[in-house]
Amino acid sequence: MSAESTHGLVPYLPAALLLMAGLSGLATATLLDGRESGRYLVIAPPDASLSDTINLVREADGRLVQAGGFPNIVIAGSNQPDFVASLRKAGAWLVIAAPDRGGCLDPSFRGQAT
Repeated sequence: MSAESTHGLVPYLPAALLLMAGLSGLATATLLDGRESGRYLVIAPPDASLSDTINLVREADGRLVQAGGFPNIVIAGSNQPDFVASLRKAGAWLVIAAPDRGGCLDPSFRGQAT
């Protein structure tokens, strides 16, 4: 980028920063809305296939609620009080409480495996 084109973008910087702050706030409020849904966003190791990820959830006595856009990301559900710890013990890299409403997951898969 030349110096002239960089100076042309400077007026848009406050709007871009406000947009990023607003989107970050909305994402945080959505994920941390204070309601316990019994559903969790589960991220398995990057090399995990969808069947590996589902087996990880089953090993923790959970069920598949929805598959994500990547094979190592799913929404899982369970009523077990130690479900999060069980998922981590089974090999999950990250477990976050998920809201009841959808998100950026694959809408074509809405199965409920037991």
